[in-house]
Amino acid sequence: MFSIEDSDYGSGWASFVEIRLARRGAEPEIRDGYQMTRYASVVVCRIAPLAALMKVVEARVALDGKGSCGYLPVSDDLVSAVPWDTRQRIPEILANYGYQILAPEIGRLRLPDGLGVDTLLTSKDEKDCYIGHHVFDAWFHWMD
Repeated sequence: MFSIEDSDYGSGWASFVEIRLARRGAEPEIRDGYQMTRYASVVVCRIAPLAALMKVVEARVALDGKGSCGYLPVSDDLVSAVPWDTRQRIPEILANYGYQILAPEIGRLRLPDGLGVDTLLTSKDEKDCYIGHHVFDAWFHWMD
């Protein structure tokens, strides 16, 4: 495991908990003043026993400690398996705790009748608002 991020996006309203999983034995790479770590995520929904597997991306942390960059999980990044989890242990462990994995093809479905989900990433004042239009957004990006 690499890290577990809870309320990572600044507001404390994050509607999911992200578990970042790095490949066992993988060492971070130093590049352009950053420590780069490749990881896959399991995002766990806070309102239902539902989890989603996300594609492998890179997190970077500045070597001087003055900045970092991660990725917000979105429906385009849904996958059916973590590449280095060849025995499919992640879904099995989650199932033991009562969680079901959201299938990518379901998570990418558009919400019916033009519905959109106001998310913690949405602001009425912003020009480029993020309003979720997929099943994934309804479960993982809602705003209370």
